[in-house]
Amino acid sequence: MSFSRNLHRKIGPIIALFVLILSVTGIMLNHSSDLELDNRYLTWNWLLKHYNIGNVEPDAVYLLGHRTISQFGSEIFVDAKPVTHIERAILGGIMLDDLMVLATDDALVLLNYDGEFIERMGAAAGIPPHIQNIGLFHGEPIVQTRDGLWRSDFLLDQWERISLQGVGWSIPLNMPESVEIALAEYFHGKGITVERFILDLHNGHIIKIAGTYLLDIIGLLLIILSLTGLWIWIGRRL
Repeated sequence: MSFSRNLHRKIGPIIALFVLILSVTGIMLNHSSDLELDNRYLTWNWLLKHYNIGNVEPDAVYLLGHRTISQFGSEIFVDAKPVTHIERAILGGIMLDDLMVLATDDALVLLNYDGEFIERMGAAAGIPPHIQNIGLFHGEPIVQTRDGLWRSDFLLDQWERISLQGVGWSIPLNMPESVEIALAEYFHGKGITVERFILDLHNGHIIKIAGTYLLDIIGLLLIILSLTGLWIWIGRRL
């Protein structure tokens, strides 16, 4: 009898905690519409990572003027707006007046300041091949290639080989936090709804596959608690 009582006392707090969570989350889910749980969002970093919704990870980020240019695979964004697709990796970018010029290894891609695609200029337009970077020298566009440096004017239609120092090369930078937040919302939405979080907490899915086994263990503990409680009650009746 003493063994049953000790086991009953040890299991009791565990079950009480589980029942408390189950009851509170159940009540909240029962009034989900009234509480507007489906319109409230959680953006805790650990929770977003738990749901595989972490920070955005672009392939490249460049700041041109007040614009943030980023590449995700073949998709190009100006700030948090998708503007075009480029199959090649962006190696750099410069501003020519209100024109944004992005460089890949085989072409220059022109966008206006609003991010609208203008044209792609490749070898047929006289762009030097094997581009490695792009920069500015006294306001003139310079491209670095495997064969050396080339300079053009704002029309980008004539290129000449040069040798000079002091070029302001385009370099990748960290993405501004405001743009990162906007891109995260674009890719993943506003976050995790409170309703989904509570539902997953209620049914154990918050800890994924382990939640299934946890519920099995809780169920087993409930059976043991019921049996020991029944055994203690019978012992008192006898």
